[in-house]
Amino acid sequence: MSPTVQRREFLTALGAGIAGLAGCVGNLPGTSGGVDRTIYVGAYHWGFIIVDESGEEQDRISLQRNDVLRVVSFNTLASQAVQSLPASIRDALPDHEALEERNEERIPAPADGDFHELLEERNEERIPAPADGDFHELLEEANEQYPDHSLAIMPSGQVHMGGGMMMHPVALPQNATRSIVRQLGATQRGDYTLSCLTYCGYGHPYMEIDGGIVIT
Repeated sequence: MSPTVQRREFLTALGAGIAGLAGCVGNLPGTSGGVDRTIYVGAYHWGFIIVDESGEEQDRISLQRNDVLRVVSFNTLASQAVQSLPASIRDALPDHEALEERNEERIPAPADGDFHELLEERNEERIPAPADGDFHELLEEANEQYPDHSLAIMPSGQVHMGGGMMMHPVALPQNATRSIVRQLGATQRGDYTLSCLTYCGYGHPYMEIDGGIVIT
């Protein structure tokens, strides 16, 4: 085989390899190939924080029908996964005390240690007995005993795991070393709720963002 033919074959193979690599890179976290918007969703006891690519916290994400959304989700207690995020995203995450204040503002306080009344009101058979109505102690207990979370995105107002789910549950354990990336198509109009489907202590029933994603 002549040197000219060998060189031509080498360049052809090299070009094919680069083209194939470019196709893969387009689907990696942090790239924009085919993606209309990227959001970062951090799970904490007992809620979620949504941050956009600029590092701004968002209460609600609005999409147009047929948009492609990349969701990068993580457990805020998973230190390695958090450290792997862009600096702008890490800096946007509130500290533990700020998140606890958020919980106290939106989650009802334990009912003065009366677990039977609380059980009836919440209809949650696995909620641990309140520690003398101390919200802070319940939160600390949850961080120790129930450190893992999950994230599902489903139509608002529907029963868990119902039809039309936008994103099936992904596990977000405390010991995760990296975030979970999913690429979703906004194919059905409506409001969607971000929910944790992994039991994580007293405030688990309140761990959701109702209407956190809106598709128009």
